[in-house]
Amino acid sequence: MKIKKAIISAAGFGTRFLPITKTIQKEMLPILSKPIIDYLVDDCVNAGIEEIIFVVNENDNQIQDYYSEDLYFKRYLERMNKADRYELIENIHSKAKFSFVVQKEKDPYGTAVPVYLAKDFVKNEEAFLVVMGDDFFYNADGSNEISKMIKVFEDSGSKGLVSCITVPKELVSKYGVAEFREENGYKYLTNQIEKPQPDTVTSNFVTISKYIFTPEIYEYINIKEIDPKSGELFLTTAYTKFAQKNKMVIYEPTGEYLDSGYVIGWLKANIIVAKNNPVIWKELKPFLEDKIQ
Repeated sequence: MKIKKAIISAAGFGTRFLPITKTIQKEMLPILSKPIIDYLVDDCVNAGIEEIIFVVNENDNQIQDYYSEDLYFKRYLERMNKADRYELIENIHSKAKFSFVVQKEKDPYGTAVPVYLAKDFVKNEEAFLVVMGDDFFYNADGSNEISKMIKVFEDSGSKGLVSCITVPKELVSKYGVAEFREENGYKYLTNQIEKPQPDTVTSNFVTISKYIFTPEIYEYINIKEIDPKSGELFLTTAYTKFAQKNKMVIYEPTGEYLDSGYVIGWLKANIIVAKNNPVIWKELKPFLEDKIQ
């Protein structure tokens, strides 16, 4: 089975980053000199993904602009005798085939909506990748977590995959706690307890937003199944039901999971990535050491 397509959700409003996200899309905030979302794109492309479907906000064109060729900028650099700088961006638009789906204000809100809106792009695929655009796996050794996900999915003979990590117990209320069974060396999701209070669960093994689905997942996404508390349509609702009738294997990443969707997580991600850049770290390390004394 060859997984050729990935859906990247990037239609949110980034309220945890206000006021900057009033004008800059959260996924376009930089980790060093590259936007968050481009780390995901590179992971997908290096894992063999050929087409990436971005689900974007109807009032935002930043991602479309970033993944388009900019000949105006090229001419500017040439005029300023900086043509060599264009090498840093000249291949961005051709990394993969990029498609865009617009999530409109009238559409429902929630994590299942981007997957639902992108259905026509993936409904005839054997399987496809789904990732949220504001968090990513980071492997200092250059290994590719998406490739590993795909291998576990294929080797396990599953119809779905969800990624899981272990977090400090006090943080489980930010995630969904995974319940699972084990078979032939694999863990399979059986249920998910969404954002529980720490004292109500014994596990700190949680799901994160990196998935593989077959098109059968659409049988479980009910566009009218809005959560009464939040008013959102959750992807967790769909894939938990899916997992109770189909094999949905759990993938445990070996790299660092960097959640850049909130200010502290974004700062930490910058420091972790900077630490593995010798040129930057040589100057940054003594600065940090001086400031934290």
